[in-house]
Amino acid sequence: MRTIFITIFEGVEVKNILRTPILENLLKEDDIRIVLFTKSVEKLDFYKKEFNDPRILFEVVEWKSKSFVDNLFAKLKFVLLRTKTTDLKRKLVCQYEKKYLRYLSGRLINMIFAWPIFRKIARFIDFALVKDDTFKTFFDKYNPDLVFMAHLFDEPEIAMLREAKKRNIKTVGFINSWDKVTARCMLRLLPNKLIVFNNIVKKELIDFNEVMEEDVFVSGLPQYDFLYSNKVSSREDFFKKINIDPQKELLVYASMGRAFSVSDWDMIDFLYSLKFSGKLKKDFDVLVRFQPNDFVDEEELKKRPNLKYDLPGKRFGSKRGVDWDMNFGELNHLHDTLFHMSILVCYASSISIDAVVLDRPVVNIDFEIKENPFLLKSPTQYYKTVHYKNAVDIGAISLVKSKEQLVESLNSYLLNPSLLKSERARLVREQCVFTDGKSGERVAKFLLQNIKS
Repeated sequence: MRTIFITIFEGVEVKNILRTPILENLLKEDDIRIVLFTKSVEKLDFYKKEFNDPRILFEVVEWKSKSFVDNLFAKLKFVLLRTKTTDLKRKLVCQYEKKYLRYLSGRLINMIFAWPIFRKIARFIDFALVKDDTFKTFFDKYNPDLVFMAHLFDEPEIAMLREAKKRNIKTVGFINSWDKVTARCMLRLLPNKLIVFNNIVKKELIDFNEVMEEDVFVSGLPQYDFLYSNKVSSREDFFKKINIDPQKELLVYASMGRAFSVSDWDMIDFLYSLKFSGKLKKDFDVLVRFQPNDFVDEEELKKRPNLKYDLPGKRFGSKRGVDWDMNFGELNHLHDTLFHMSILVCYASSISIDAVVLDRPVVNIDFEIKENPFLLKSPTQYYKTVHYKNAVDIGAISLVKSKEQLVESLNSYLLNPSLLKSERARLVREQCVFTDGKSGERVAKFLLQNIKS
């Protein structure tokens, strides 16, 4: 029996692995067993009920901060990456905290040390000096043939990678987000192989993490495989579910979330006001889609009793962050929403790409209705990030800078939904690479090949 370790510490890991064809394709091999590592007994109990194949085992790892040296390198990984996005984030934090000396000294250190040679030296010393036995007992118990880690930017995965490297066990990392390589930090340690969504992220790994080109596999986006299926509800059934007239056009507003913006409720109110203003040239209704990894202000909801909204996901903790999950039913509902909507309206968000995959018009908002003194809480700042600028520059997403432009753009799409169709197709080619619905299958095959090699 060949054993694969897989981390599911974060909600996005579950969405991109357990909620895609990756898992089922791995289990097609009779001699494969999988050990899933999660953070808490609560999450273990939750997933065991659904993923109950006898060849799927679960282990709980309650992560705690380690030694001084380990914590030092955990902080250093942020210092040794410099991109336009990290420069922007430092400026926003400085403007918010007003710690100018700290900003200037940090920027100087970053400019001096954020180079390939220092990252290579840091990785060498990191692996040589840091001692961590968190995963030792699990490796002794199962003796895995392959370790698959889907979030190498956080410390638990690095600890697992460290143990695997010490034992010369094959390792594969999965960069399961389009922004992390340029927005978060360097990879403290490098696995044998890495899987990425597209060639953009592949190039970023090579440029900012000194990864060899032959060690990066481009798979496409496994979490989009379900979008290429024909499993959608009828328009009548879906609109009945969301309590909206199917004869109306559907505008979906995807919230930015209170961690990154104070503008959501103002924008929701403005979109609802358009229903009665006569400014739009077709009859429509609005559905608000909140984020699965955030919490919604109940008091604000009470102020808007007629608001039609979706609040997807299960939250395992009491704070916004990584402890969430969307089950298959909620993913199918998302597919229905994207398929049947007329236009998506939002600030900078990956759901814009979701909509473009289904060739739906997208309007991104580049203004705030009320003055916001804190740029750190301004959602318009994210258009300057490397990953999002790559998407916007193609021209497939309409960027509006005022209420008037928003109304004009909505009317243009309502009257001509095929507007920017060719640009949307180009964006899909660049961001998704594959549109065959088999990205999860490709990932599974790549993992199995690496066990055999």
